[in-house]
Amino acid sequence: MIAILQWGTLITCTVVLLLRVPDAIRGRNRAVFWILVLATLCSLLSVTGPYEAIDGALGGWNLTHLLLRFLVFAAVLLVGLRVATGLEDGRGYRFIAGPAGRWALALSAVVVAVTFFLMDTRGSSSGLLGIEDKGGQNAVLAPFYAAAGRTYPAFVSLALLPALLATARSQLPRLVRAGALLTCLGALATAFTVPASFAPEDWLLAQQTVNYLAVVGYVLGLGLFWASGLVAKKSGDIRATFRKNET
Repeated sequence: MIAILQWGTLITCTVVLLLRVPDAIRGRNRAVFWILVLATLCSLLSVTGPYEAIDGALGGWNLTHLLLRFLVFAAVLLVGLRVATGLEDGRGYRFIAGPAGRWALALSAVVVAVTFFLMDTRGSSSGLLGIEDKGGQNAVLAPFYAAAGRTYPAFVSLALLPALLATARSQLPRLVRAGALLTCLGALATAFTVPASFAPEDWLLAQQTVNYLAVVGYVLGLGLFWASGLVAKKSGDIRATFRKNET
């Protein structure tokens, strides 16, 4: 079931990315294209086969997972800034781009790096699922490493949530509201991933479901915002755009 979640998320990200390629070639909002590139790459590194192949080439110390965490931070930062700009959410933008956001990013990155290097990470393990099995210090630190990696995405998601909810409940066109609703779902799932990091082993499937739901929600939400922009251009209805900025 976890493999289905992994491949399903990767396929979803890849399809949305490919749909954006023509616009990216024309130079239209390449920022979102690169967000989707990062999301697709993160999804690829979450799949067991590619992960183990890449990590094996790096020495089998799970450095690929540490790289994945930092790629997620980069993707989330770009998503947060782009969505806040598109929704004209000044408050959310200030939270993400201002001192609070910079501190949240820096602290999350430091804690992720410190906890990673304190663990015995030998032996490639997708999602670090085999790390806790080594017991001792690994069993204690692994949940904190996971939570630290999810704290910054949760911070950005909570910063965007008020504007997303307002947009979903607005009188804007359906595609815009649907995009906001899906992005809101992704944001809520992202926030829940932090406490889910401390869930017992029996809850692994539910934990992974929340993780991948967060990715799919954001990617599909961005896809619908983009589709609303296309509809606006064809119909001449400026209200159908993602505010005044195409996503």
